[in-house]
Amino acid sequence: MTRTPQELAASALARAERHTLKLPSVESTYWRYPATAESRGAIVFVHGYRGNHHGLEAIAGALPDFEILAPDLPGFGEAAAFAGRHSVVAYATWLTEFMAAIDRPEAVILAHSFGTIITAAAAHQGLANRLVLVNPVSSFERTGRDKVLEKLTSFFYGFGAALPEPVGNRMLKNPAMVRLMSEVLAKTKNRALRAWIHQQHHQNFSEFAERRVAIEGYASSISRSVASYARGINNDTLLIAADQDDITSLADQQRALRLFPNAKLEVIRGVGHLVHYETPQAAADLARDFILAAD
Repeated sequence: MTRTPQELAASALARAERHTLKLPSVESTYWRYPATAESRGAIVFVHGYRGNHHGLEAIAGALPDFEILAPDLPGFGEAAAFAGRHSVVAYATWLTEFMAAIDRPEAVILAHSFGTIITAAAAHQGLANRLVLVNPVSSFERTGRDKVLEKLTSFFYGFGAALPEPVGNRMLKNPAMVRLMSEVLAKTKNRALRAWIHQQHHQNFSEFAERRVAIEGYASSISRSVASYARGINNDTLLIAADQDDITSLADQQRALRLFPNAKLEVIRGVGHLVHYETPQAAADLARDFILAAD
């Protein structure tokens, strides 16, 4: 029986267990989703910018045959912020620490959006796990409408940083802004699914510890891309792209693929940057096939 993304997320949430780890860089909060039958292995989820572990729960629900470990990125969700800057290097170091602390050397890392940049940076630094990068941010040079949107977004965050902290914080968390982003990125015409996506963003998109986390995180998210690291990533890698992604075009995904020494690209049609919400079962099936084919 086919289950909706909402049902998949709910099934994962029902088996979630909260844990904490004291790492060298920061105390981390993560959730473990035990396999519901004999486990085929472990997968670590790395969510995107301004999200938290809930964002990937629908994919977790579609992978009940795996043990899933899903941390909140430092500064987001329930995780403590870094004492220093929230840079790509800091996040990549944190991910390397997390992978060592959980002691699951064979775990696959599945990342989405900004999480793919963090994961690519960690792999470039030597993290050897197999990778599944969903909606990888692989842009080269933005042009036309995408360049205008990036400039407007940068102005928004810059203005938010210039205001007194309480006012800037409220601006960055403004529900109207969150809804606009959600409306732009969602491609589904299914009203119930679209409403759920908007609800998810409303509940989880503004859960950051303090304003500097959002400001520094945004600056990091546009400072590098997966393509910046691809040539130095020897990990067995699966790229899952979408043909309507507003963040990275399919042409750029195909261009980035050619930079990887050992990667393959799968494309999900009719969806954009929200594969984890709109087509989690398809993403999970591709990830499962990739993982089991290598075993």
